[in-house]
Amino acid sequence: MGRSAELELLDNPTVPEAVRERCYRDLARMHRWLGNTSAIMKRIADDPFPVRRVLDIGCGHGALLREVRRTLDVDVVGVDLLPPKRRLDIEILPRDAIRDELPNADIAVSVTMIHHLSDREVAALVHNVGRSCRRFLILDLVRAEIPALLFRASVAPFVHPINVEDGLRSLRRAFTGNELNQIVAHALAGSRATFRHEVAWFSVRQIVDIRY
Repeated sequence: MGRSAELELLDNPTVPEAVRERCYRDLARMHRWLGNTSAIMKRIADDPFPVRRVLDIGCGHGALLREVRRTLDVDVVGVDLLPPKRRLDIEILPRDAIRDELPNADIAVSVTMIHHLSDREVAALVHNVGRSCRRFLILDLVRAEIPALLFRASVAPFVHPINVEDGLRSLRRAFTGNELNQIVAHALAGSRATFRHEVAWFSVRQIVDIRY
């Protein structure tokens, strides 16, 4: 099954802000249920060098950044194409992370965002992050049958209908493990950067850990 190019509902800027906030609250809970939040937090906490600032790319309304700040006591900043309209307790900048200059940070993270991008855009993102961060943690979905079945059975009944539809579209837009591994390897070829790529049991997520 090839990648879908179907846009997700929350990509539409006309979605009412109250609905968008509800959906992002559901997404934050979903990432905790699925272990995505703890997977990212563990890798940040285990970094062998001091971590003073974390950048979240495609941060939505900043739930992960709040968890990072609260648990690890570090400075945080986020970037998003559609940042929240109301003022929040964390800094979220309107940035195109592929093309725009990004805030400096020790570690950048991106959680379930890169499936919105093409192969070339993922490679460009990897290059751009390396200009301002020494490490980049990418967590995303895997395009496979088992994650879709698990999502329908264990997550869909408990979240907003927009999250259900977007979740299924996201799974159809995601990269397979082999696809993402090849994209990152090609993007970093000829550089001093190294990376590790892991696909979790039942393909519930994949993580790329890049060190520039």
